[in-house]
Amino acid sequence: MPEIIALIAPQNIMPAFADSLGILGAHEHHVAMMHASGSHTQIQRFTLQTPVQKIHFQESSRWLLAALSNSGAITPYLHKERILVCALGACNNHQQLASELQLLPGCSLGNLIAALLDRALQAGHTFSAALKQLEGKFDGDVSLIAQYTSDAQYFYALNLGVPLFLGLESGLGQICSSSAKLIRLRANPVHEVNHGEVVRFGLNAPALCHSNGDTSPLIMSASKTLSVPHHMLAEIQSQPVTLAAQIDKYKAEQVFPKPLLAKLAGIHSVTLLASGSSFHAAMIASYWFETLAGLKTQVELASEYRYRDIHPDSHELMIAISQSGETADTVEALRLAQQKGHPETIALCNAANSTLTTLTDHTLLTNSGAELSVSSTKSFTAQLLLLYQLALTLGKTRKTLSAEQIARAEQEMSNLAKVIHATLDHSKELRRWAGELHSKQNLFVIGRHAMYPVALEGAFKFKEVAYQHATGFAAGELKHGPITLVNDDLPVIACLPWNAHAERTLSNLHEIRANRGEIFVLSDGNLASSDKFSVIHMPSGLHDLAPIAYSVALQLLAYHSAVLRGNTIDSPRNLAKSQITA
Repeated sequence: MPEIIALIAPQNIMPAFADSLGILGAHEHHVAMMHASGSHTQIQRFTLQTPVQKIHFQESSRWLLAALSNSGAITPYLHKERILVCALGACNNHQQLASELQLLPGCSLGNLIAALLDRALQAGHTFSAALKQLEGKFDGDVSLIAQYTSDAQYFYALNLGVPLFLGLESGLGQICSSSAKLIRLRANPVHEVNHGEVVRFGLNAPALCHSNGDTSPLIMSASKTLSVPHHMLAEIQSQPVTLAAQIDKYKAEQVFPKPLLAKLAGIHSVTLLASGSSFHAAMIASYWFETLAGLKTQVELASEYRYRDIHPDSHELMIAISQSGETADTVEALRLAQQKGHPETIALCNAANSTLTTLTDHTLLTNSGAELSVSSTKSFTAQLLLLYQLALTLGKTRKTLSAEQIARAEQEMSNLAKVIHATLDHSKELRRWAGELHSKQNLFVIGRHAMYPVALEGAFKFKEVAYQHATGFAAGELKHGPITLVNDDLPVIACLPWNAHAERTLSNLHEIRANRGEIFVLSDGNLASSDKFSVIHMPSGLHDLAPIAYSVALQLLAYHSAVLRGNTIDSPRNLAKSQITA
């Protein structure tokens, strides 16, 4: 996940920055930093090695503002030599604001924010007041660290949706970053910047800036209060930013290599090859390849495909999906396909230079950052988004989509981070559900159409981390046998987006109620909770991409259930992150 970081101290902060890079690692390997160089401000860009080597900077500086990203697209921006901004997040009304400010539509988020601040300063506002005026300007989740260069002893932090953390280091240094892990390991005490809060920090004690221009001392607490209890929760919560970064890359046309784009017009069918959660991502994506690209699509379990007598088509595209790029079944299944003469292959994973990427013709990276929990969360939704973008690109290439359909799809992507953020806001309600569900030994999770594989993945998460026997079903299949198992002790979780399939799924829920089953419904429809029928109202705004939001809700539900059952969350029993043995 992209990160921003600011350091300031009475002494040289370059050694502290080098240590910070070691903590953050090389997953976001492009670094852009702005720092003082004599009487001037200098920007420096470099790429981290893997594993990260200790860096010895020749320069000396008492302050620094930096961004780490996978693509190098996020960078500090200096406006008119007087306003320095480094920003992170997604702004859905970027083009509208850019037009108002007479900026190019493709300007960076930092450029946009700096221009807004400059306009407020020219109107006579103080720098902190100009920052306060940014609240409500952006449709999306944005956070930033800024400096008014004529007063370089201070930085300012503003949280408008992306978490920011401020901490005090030994040696009178102060650090602000979007990485909770970095702050926990480097600073004590700390402060998590609240939404809409403007915090000034630097060579004096940190302070809160108020709308009337006054400041007040910032009360900071011991770093243990910042601790995220499990990596899985932190990774679930990071998904709005991870997905927004992927969408920015797509808009900048940095996702698909040109040699792959040149091949797409000749594709007549798609085979998706995967295991585990990646298999469920493939199942969801199959609906997109059929609907958006008009392609015959099949989804294969790698552990079965590798033992079959296959007959590849000369116009078939094979996409091998693996979070680690080292899943043994997927690697061996791909090798079989290539031995049988499969003409065109793609590795879709989160690990550059993995085994899978060395075997395929093309590589698509999810760029979702390190995932420290064994259970796939942010890497799963990143896979989904990248597969959606590929299906959309195939649809454009094959001319199966109208201009209106393309515009609608791109608007959905613009809405995605905002909807996922709103989904995460239901965490307390999902925890309440978990309070009722965690004691159950058996669960059903159901869905229809693209929500069927979402139900499979949700049940998978309950098995993985909550150790509960959960089974995912297509809603229409309950009547073919499973309905006999429904009773007071077997609750059913239903994914019910209000779309063309909603009425049929609702009729399935009526059948469950007739069998005394207790139902827990995730829906953006106008449904009300009643006896044994509990509803959490999901945010609207998504159609094709709704499976991503419902997957996030089920991740949180399984996580809370696992916590209440007292399980080991980040390393479930009998599981390992990368399956590299057959």
